[in-house]
Order: sequence, then structure tokens, then C-alpha cells
Amino acid sequence: MNQFDKKSLPYRALNIHWRIFQKEIRKLSLNSFHSMTFRQTLIADEVVEKKLVFSGEESRCVL
Repeated sequence: MNQFDKKSLPYRALNIHWRIFQKEIRKLSLNSFHSMTFRQTLIADEVVEKKLVFSGEESRCVL
């Protein structure tokens, strides 16, 4: 967490949505919600995908 600036989007995404990243992919909710971090209506899978793009791990993970 110390590698990010506290006002940056990757930091805020990890700080606010950390519970989503700890869940198994099968247990993620399909209900949409408005994410204040991304300023969009998303489902949990989309939040995980966006965060993987920030970290550069999207090519190593299979959702």
C-alpha cells in the first residue's frame, strides 16, 4: 500500500474494495452497485478486472 500515492486511483480502489479481492470468484455478487472510486455502475467482477489492470497482473490471472 505504501507504493501508491494516497490520492491515486489504484490506492483508492484497493483501499475501498479490499473485501472483494479476498472473496472467491464464485462467491462474488452479480448485483450491480455504484462505485464512487470508478464513478461507474459495476459488478464485483468488473472491479476485480479493473484492479488487475492497475497492478499489471491481468495476463497471469484467469477469471
